[in-house]
Amino acid sequence: MDRVAVFIDGSNLYKGLVSTLGTDYRLDFVGFVSALAAGRPLLRAYYYNAPLPSEDPAAKAHQSFLNYLKRVPYVMVRLGRLERRGEGFVEKGVDIQIAIDMLKLAYADAYDVAVLVSGDGDFAEVFKVIQDMGKQAENTTFQVLSSYRLAQQADRYFPLDELPWDRLRARSFEAEAMPFQD
Repeated sequence: MDRVAVFIDGSNLYKGLVSTLGTDYRLDFVGFVSALAAGRPLLRAYYYNAPLPSEDPAAKAHQSFLNYLKRVPYVMVRLGRLERRGEGFVEKGVDIQIAIDMLKLAYADAYDVAVLVSGDGDFAEVFKVIQDMGKQAENTTFQVLSSYRLAQQADRYFPLDELPWDRLRARSFEAEAMPFQD
């Protein structure tokens, strides 16, 4: 059976959840990763994001969520950074971390199928490389954030819009429920 590695662009996932399901939706993260693995053996899920600046009102909740993820079995948290640009912040280092991990693990033959949660078309090039190595590349994100180029390069594209979101709703407002704002 194919071994699966899941790579989650946290900002992309959060934006999709908010735009599609609203700001009050709380995700059962473990159930979500399980749905992405779709019954196949999971190597690990990698979650990528950048910690919010301490002055952000959501920073404490975001850090609690990241701390929770660090305790979840088979989940690795990889953090980039935020750089101030004008009045706001720009996430830096996250996409390159995703690309490096996908390639490094493909070269190590650690997985058979990479599932990428992102709508960033730049990852199409990474998909080409891992496919040339005999790996399968699956892409999922909410349709509103989807990249046509990435979806076309993927061996399989499936929109997150089609997941059973009522079943993936966290049953409490505890840390596992992705309670932060990006």
